[in-house]
Amino acid sequence: MLENLLQMLVGLVDMGMVSRLGAEAIAGVGAANQIGFVYMSSLGAITIGTTALVARLSGGGHFDQANHAVKQSILLGLALSIPLSLVNLLFPELLIAALGAEPRIVELGATYLRIAMGPAIFFVLTFVAGAALRGAGDSRTPMYVTGLMNVINVVVAYGLIFGHFGLPALGVAGSAWGALSGRVVGCALLLGVLLRGRARVSIADRAGWAPDVGVMRRVLRVGIPSMIEQLALSLGMTVYSAIAISLGTVVFAVQRIAFMAMGLSFMPAFGYAIAATALTGQSLGANRPDLARRTTRVAIVGATIWMTIGGFAFFFLGEFFMRLFTDDPAMVALGVVALRVMAFTQPFQAMGQVLAGSLRGAGDTRFPMAVTAVSIWAVRIPMGYLFAITFGWGLPGLFGSAIVDGVFRAALNYVRYRAGKWQSISI
Repeated sequence: MLENLLQMLVGLVDMGMVSRLGAEAIAGVGAANQIGFVYMSSLGAITIGTTALVARLSGGGHFDQANHAVKQSILLGLALSIPLSLVNLLFPELLIAALGAEPRIVELGATYLRIAMGPAIFFVLTFVAGAALRGAGDSRTPMYVTGLMNVINVVVAYGLIFGHFGLPALGVAGSAWGALSGRVVGCALLLGVLLRGRARVSIADRAGWAPDVGVMRRVLRVGIPSMIEQLALSLGMTVYSAIAISLGTVVFAVQRIAFMAMGLSFMPAFGYAIAATALTGQSLGANRPDLARRTTRVAIVGATIWMTIGGFAFFFLGEFFMRLFTDDPAMVALGVVALRVMAFTQPFQAMGQVLAGSLRGAGDTRFPMAVTAVSIWAVRIPMGYLFAITFGWGLPGLFGSAIVDGVFRAALNYVRYRAGKWQSISI
């Protein structure tokens, strides 16, 4: 949870610095980050599969097999980073333009995307190494590394955006160089931890690096449904953002600011969901389904408390959050209303995310995939368009569809979990 909070805080700081460059800069960086979310989703095939498999193997005391699984996951990550790098370096303008952005936003967004995510190997391996450590029960090391990454990101970005410390003022490009600098350092540190074997998993042994189709298949069998789930979500959110873009650059800029602020509330749920994934896998590996159920209950309560508090904060302190990024009265007023709408979805998002995390940890990744795909494409997007465009409610209407989406996902994941079939799935 703290790691995810650190990720969001650095995003908030970056957005705060970029916001000084104007609404177009906010929209450009926001569009590039939306593409980045799609990339993160494609990583789900490896990261979720790695966490679940390493958790199951280490929970059963099979550490040699867990080490082998980590090595095969790294090889999969290397293979994925090649096409991602080519797309980011050669076609970033096409990706941003596909969102329906205006020419200036396309220019700024492509600049950010080409620099920050062009060398995709650092982006990919950072997530894969972190997933392996979490599966083995070491969530502190990724947290500490993320904290250092954030410090490097902020310092470099601050210097290069505004031209401080004797550095050139590069604007949006400076923010991208900050993000890349942090990822390079973070990737090196996490791989170094795995090489030294300080956690319960290690990649120091030379054996096990030859491609093993069988182990890769086990990782992907669990991970691919999660990848499809996250792709369905991220692509759906890209369409969701395109609806916001169609309402104008200012509206889209407000949406990006509101999303960054709401991330402070969502991150605890992500953290509890990751914990539920790892601990459910470890508990089942040790033949303790009772412990897995208890873990899930505690995670649901914790996530719901955090997100409900976040909902109250956004409902009553929306103006404070908006003024951290802009003094434009129209943007502040629109953001306040949008945040008040989103406040009502917080507890439902908490329950849905934790239950989905527990199911993934047990190897039941297909059901959360189906629920997410249906909820985003058959509920959130159609209702968002209906509320925002057809009814003319604008950004608050667009956010209103998230309430229905949150209730839908939480209810279906709860029914699936209560059925108990996840306790007998083999990985």
